[in-house]
Amino acid sequence: MTRLTGARRTGRVLVVAGVLALFARAPSAQSGERFHGRLSVMPVDFATAPTMSGSGEAYATFTNGTLVVTGQFEGLSSPATVAHIHRAPPARRGPVTFTLDVTSAVSGTLGGTFALDASQTRTLRESGYYVQIHTEHNGGGEIRGWLMPPRR
Repeated sequence: MTRLTGARRTGRVLVVAGVLALFARAPSAQSGERFHGRLSVMPVDFATAPTMSGSGEAYATFTNGTLVVTGQFEGLSSPATVAHIHRAPPARRGPVTFTLDVTSAVSGTLGGTFALDASQTRTLRESGYYVQIHTEHNGGGEIRGWLMPPRR
């Protein structure tokens, strides 16, 4: 009888441990899909190439239909004037989809929160969005980087 009670205790402990493991995993499942973009100089023509500088990082998390973007940048040739998320496949230029908040300086931060519909979600998952920072000297954009999922 003692042996049976020990087996029951072990079984209960395993059940409780299993349930706790499920709860422990739930927050990570809710933390969302993550994306990253390395912001670098991407001249749109030969004339602007010598006037561009800077670098940065953009991070995005997509959870329950909401995209949260944050990032930082430094070393721009002139103060940032606006930052956008554009829609286009990697290495292409495309139209503005969202406007980000950005520090009006040569170094600073960017960010924004956006509700995505099904089509926009598909575009995000297909690496179809890039972050671009426009500056006083380079109104067409000075640095940009595509939001890519982590490598597996």
